Amino acid sequence: MNTCRKLLAPLVALFAACLVHAADSKPIARVMTVIDVETEDATGYATWIAQYNAVAKARLGVDNYLRVFQTAFDGHGSGRVRAVISAANVVEMTKNATALETDPAILELTNHLRQIRKMTSRVLYQAIRFDGPSVKGAANYNTLANVTDEAGYLQALDQLRGIFDANGLKDLKISAYRTLAGRTDHTHRITISAPSQERLAVFLDLAATNAQLTGWLAATAKLRTVVANTTSREISK
Repeated sequence: MNTCRKLLAPLVALFAACLVHAADSKPIARVMTVIDVETEDATGYATWIAQYNAVAKARLGVDNYLRVFQTAFDGHGSGRVRAVISAANVVEMTKNATALETDPAILELTNHLRQIRKMTSRVLYQAIRFDGPSVKGAANYNTLANVTDEAGYLQALDQLRGIFDANGLKDLKISAYRTLAGRTDHTHRITISAPSQERLAVFLDLAATNAQLTGWLAATAKLRTVVANTTSREISK
């Protein structure tokens, strides 16, 4: 499917500028590519990706190489599909993509995938906060934002972690990523990941009614401008 290799061409040109911004806070050994996918058959797409992942596991020893998510509440159009690839760094991500792109089984699967999907935007992100990978079948609350004070916002996310822990939400994970390459309307992607849709619903109710959470949202408004909030669920097979 050649999902990673194509996105790396603009990386060298952008890297110097990204390093200046990166000085605000220490990156974490994790990068992520988010690929927007146009398909009328999300379930079928996820089924083909499961076969793709089986080949990737045999070739690379990587579990769940590609994870597939579908939005629920989404102002741009519910049901949008995204494929997500993670690695320790861009070198590892590129190495994995190069190993897969010439694999005969991957080439055959790619031909099938072309019939049911079109890949559109790709964005490469660098983790700056990571509570750990989400569980299989996770339900996520995603915020795209323009952050004006990254260090201050990271401190605010630490405060949010404390609020979660004090309000029965220890099973939720908070991750924050800085845009590294790819044209976007945001500087950061922040994801709150719950183990199920039911647990995400508990968070959403608390976000609207809990004084600590509403106070946190008000206090962080000076640190970032929200571009979009969406919910999604993993549909990987």
